[in-house]
Amino acid sequence: MLKRVLAGFAGLIILLIAVLVGRTLAVPVLNVEAAGQAASIDAERAAAHLAEAVRFETISHQRGADAAAVARSDAAFTGFRNWMDATYPAFTEATSREIVGGHTLFYTWAGSDATLDPVLLMSHIDVVPIAPGTEDQWEHPPFSGAIADGYVWGRGTIDNKGSLIAMVEAAELLAARGFRPVRSIMFAFGHDEEIGGGTGNKVLAELLQARGTRLHWVKDEGGVIGHGMLPGVNTPVAMIGVAEKGSISLDIVAYSRGGHSSMPSPAAETAIGRLARALERIGDAPFTSRVDGATRGMIEELAQAAPFLQRLVYANLWLFEPVVRGVMEKSPTSAAQIHTTIAPTIIEGGNKENVLPPEARAVVNFRIHPRDNAETVMAHVRAAIDDPEVKIEPLPGIREASQVSNIEGDGYKFLTRVIGESFPGTITAPYLVVGGTDSRHYLPITDNVFRFIPIRMGPDDMARFHGTNERVSVANMGEAVAFYVRLMETMEAAE
Repeated sequence: MLKRVLAGFAGLIILLIAVLVGRTLAVPVLNVEAAGQAASIDAERAAAHLAEAVRFETISHQRGADAAAVARSDAAFTGFRNWMDATYPAFTEATSREIVGGHTLFYTWAGSDATLDPVLLMSHIDVVPIAPGTEDQWEHPPFSGAIADGYVWGRGTIDNKGSLIAMVEAAELLAARGFRPVRSIMFAFGHDEEIGGGTGNKVLAELLQARGTRLHWVKDEGGVIGHGMLPGVNTPVAMIGVAEKGSISLDIVAYSRGGHSSMPSPAAETAIGRLARALERIGDAPFTSRVDGATRGMIEELAQAAPFLQRLVYANLWLFEPVVRGVMEKSPTSAAQIHTTIAPTIIEGGNKENVLPPEARAVVNFRIHPRDNAETVMAHVRAAIDDPEVKIEPLPGIREASQVSNIEGDGYKFLTRVIGESFPGTITAPYLVVGGTDSRHYLPITDNVFRFIPIRMGPDDMARFHGTNERVSVANMGEAVAFYVRLMETMEAAE
């Protein structure tokens, strides 16, 4: 009897191994194809134009900012607009331009077939300010647009003027030689993306909706071409964002009796103590993690570029999902892909060392995974805190997670093909964008938004986003222009 049980168990093990290996071998081995003939691109010219664009200090400011700073930015946006007209005459002639919300630029390149829904290519002109006290940490002044050591340096080179300039350089090249698209191509260059896009792309999207415009697909910022950013995957990976997380900030206010610090209540019953305990309880109640949706699709695509044992794991997530999840949870970057995140960002309480404040306040920002929503986040937080003396209220600006774009559709397949031809040896993978983009405003008039810029980045470059020493290589600018030339020129032939 025991022998039969052992034999049956051994048979199951053999069957399991056969299934695992079979599924692993079924994953196609990465096939690197040579790129098609690209247009002759002057990378130095594109880099020089990016350098000029960086010198416009187009900083977006929050409401209530210093009036003089806002006026300087307004002048910079106007200067950038005039510079665009002078620098790209063929593009300007081939397109019609509208100005939305004061500084957002909207161009339409009318196609020859008006029955086809247009595509929308997006970028943004505005940049975040330089963190006070960090100016001296830049290798080159942040708005100098210096070209040195093979790079263009400055605020906005990555986020997001590099892609914008590459896009318009490509359109200028095509327009100058008389090219006209079959399907209309629209360009939306926002002026307030870094503060939510409320007066730029949001208004533009509503305007297009009122006109009855339906977009075939939209391409905005989001993923990049990552080098060495994923363990075990040495092949460059173009990450195409097919969904983005939502966002909600909760105002957490704890109350207690105030008074003199010489006669305090127990520390845990003071406003500050209650607030500290509330924040601890939120942190001790993380949201559920799962490897699903766009993140699962990303891992399954990466299997083709992974070593055999890693490929075996990636190809069999039905069994190894807990293992992969455990590894991803160890890194803040990858953990953000698999759950709703919790980030205390503001804390206030007390104004004198010998006075007990009657209330203490914190703001906690949550980036909402597509499986959650604002209501479930608030319910989760209230249950975790479980204190009637702590009030929880949502702040304005709630944004739900986006819908997931179709990775089986023509738009996604076309984009992956263009990436493969423009960046030989690169694989593409869908992923979940953990931040927010202006593209969400267009979801009422399109089913598919793809979030990708043709900028190469390594692990050390991630800190350059909104950080110090932002830069893009001159060679990469040439590649990016060629990518957009191919995308615009072959769009209808592919679809």
